[in-house]
Amino acid sequence: MRKSMKMGVTLGKPRKGKASPAWSVGVPSPLLSNYETVRKWVKAVSEGRDDMEDEPRPGRPVTACGDANISKVLVSLSDDRRKTCEEISTETSMPRTSVFRVLTNKLNKKKKFSKWVPHLLTDEQKESRVNFCRNFLRRFQTEQNDFLGRIITGDETCVFLGS
Repeated sequence: MRKSMKMGVTLGKPRKGKASPAWSVGVPSPLLSNYETVRKWVKAVSEGRDDMEDEPRPGRPVTACGDANISKVLVSLSDDRRKTCEEISTETSMPRTSVFRVLTNKLNKKKKFSKWVPHLLTDEQKESRVNFCRNFLRRFQTEQNDFLGRIITGDETCVFLGS
């Protein structure tokens, strides 16, 4: 949003430093800023500000994702990957939101099938998928449409009927 607003100011679209509601066309409503915020950005860019990032703010820095807390979550998760954020939170005495932030942002984990798993595939998993696809291709080349008629697919599941 800020970058498109900056581009509008640079190209001279807004008049006399006023924000135009036309900028919000095609922008999903959760991404829209209120008029005062956009007006503040337009003024800053009009006065020559290049950087569209937030200024550093005073106050206590975020410590929830520090190394100590990451290790606590890893130790807790190593016991049982099926633990919920609530269970890990109770065990580590960390807020549930901090546990979730560590799992998703720092450890790149996703909850799948009630387990916290790495978001990226290992080399072994990638090789297994390639081998599976090669076998399917080989079967298709020999059996043609008979083979395709026995495959059922879904979002993340593929079922092969028959031998």
